[in-house]
Amino acid sequence: MLNAGKIRLMTDLAIYEKKNGDTVFKVNNFYKSDYIVGGLIAAFARYTFCGILCLCFTIFFRTDVFFAKINAEGVSKVFTEIGILYAAGLILYLLIAYSIYSSRYKRAKRGALLYATKLKRLGRRYCGQESAAMEREAERSAAPASRQEAPGRSRRR
Repeated sequence: MLNAGKIRLMTDLAIYEKKNGDTVFKVNNFYKSDYIVGGLIAAFARYTFCGILCLCFTIFFRTDVFFAKINAEGVSKVFTEIGILYAAGLILYLLIAYSIYSSRYKRAKRGALLYATKLKRLGRRYCGQESAAMEREAERSAAPASRQEAPGRSRRR
């Protein structure tokens, strides 16, 4: 016989796996600090690439300003300004990335805990059903032995 509660629980688990399985199961393989550091390294690489790209575009489109400041003092001043802007932007970006990866980790851990809880509940239902079925089978096999009548007696009268 079909159990609607088990079917609903199995459906919820399958939908959750399909929807969030990649992130939740990926996060479970890491400690929190490792997950966040990996995200920060990726954020650093992305920010550096975008910074270099923006610098190249700025030099390309504003070559007249760049070559006007080409003397030794002007170049050092321009690169100092670029370095300060890069460092300030990087610190801000990494702080934002830290908060994002930290919240993603917490959300994924909560999801993994919820998934594990539902899985345990489903396992208990199956174990409960199996043990109940085994008890019924034991009762059925024991019942004919207790109903055996003494030899020579008939149930019909």
